[in-house]
Amino acid sequence: MVTIKADNRSRVKLPDVKPGTVFELNTRGSGHFSLVEVVPKKLDVPLVKPVRRKNGLYMLPVKVDRAEIIAAIRADRDSR
Repeated sequence: MVTIKADNRSRVKLPDVKPGTVFELNTRGSGHFSLVEVVPKKLDVPLVKPVRRKNGLYMLPVKVDRAEIIAAIRADRDSR
């Protein structure tokens, strides 16, 4: 069992944790705490970079179906 001591600013140094790691804090009362690392979801969203034409307009290099865009937006909203 490893014991950890908080400093005067209530900070705790955890071994083997990189700076910037995000944790979820769960308190169970009477001094029991649980930290769970939050892992971000990987999104399978294609990245399309617009191309500037000679007339100053930006166009997409691939054809994108409007119905697919609407379905993706609705699926993203429903997942939240």
